Amino acid sequence: MRLKNVNGTSGLKCGCGSWLDHWAKFSGQSIPTYCVESSCYEKQLVGAHVQKDSVSDRNWYIVPLCTKHNLKAESIIVGDHVVLVPANTSETCNKSMYGSLTGLGGLYSLRR
Repeated sequence: MRLKNVNGTSGLKCGCGSWLDHWAKFSGQSIPTYCVESSCYEKQLVGAHVQKDSVSDRNWYIVPLCTKHNLKAESIIVGDHVVLVPANTSETCNKSMYGSLTGLGGLYSLRR
């Protein structure tokens, strides 16, 4: 599966503590040892905001990538087994707390 990194998302937050924890919680899987890019063996992982490299699906997802692949602008290849977790927190970690957030697509958590 081909994915593209969504740049400029480092300021986005969710209620899970980190985007990597968000991925683990909603994928139902353990955080992998290595980056999910098909040829990478880096171990320093982050929860990366990505999109499918497709015109038919413009949603944002979270996957575990190394910091190098998280900064790449070009497409990367990951295995078809990689679970794409929605980055829209109104569908995941903030669903029960806030219901459906509007305006920014639920990508920002509400902080007081």
